[in-house]
Amino acid sequence: MAGPKKPRCTFKECGAAAQRIVGDCGFCDGHYCAKHRLLEDHKCTGLEDCKKESHQRNAAQLEAERTHVIRGV
Repeated sequence: MAGPKKPRCTFKECGAAAQRIVGDCGFCDGHYCAKHRLLEDHKCTGLEDCKKESHQRNAAQLEAERTHVIRGV
């Protein structure tokens, strides 16, 4: 009696066992092994979206932390 099949790496013809949680890509919904888990390593189709999202998040954080000058004090 065989157990459930373990998920395999989605990258082309890799076939290695996919990493649980850290191997799941939220941008392309793939499941990847330790070697291909990073967006750059599996040539993610959502890489540009990821970069834009990070840029927007960082810009918002910098704007929130900006010090405003109070004149006349």
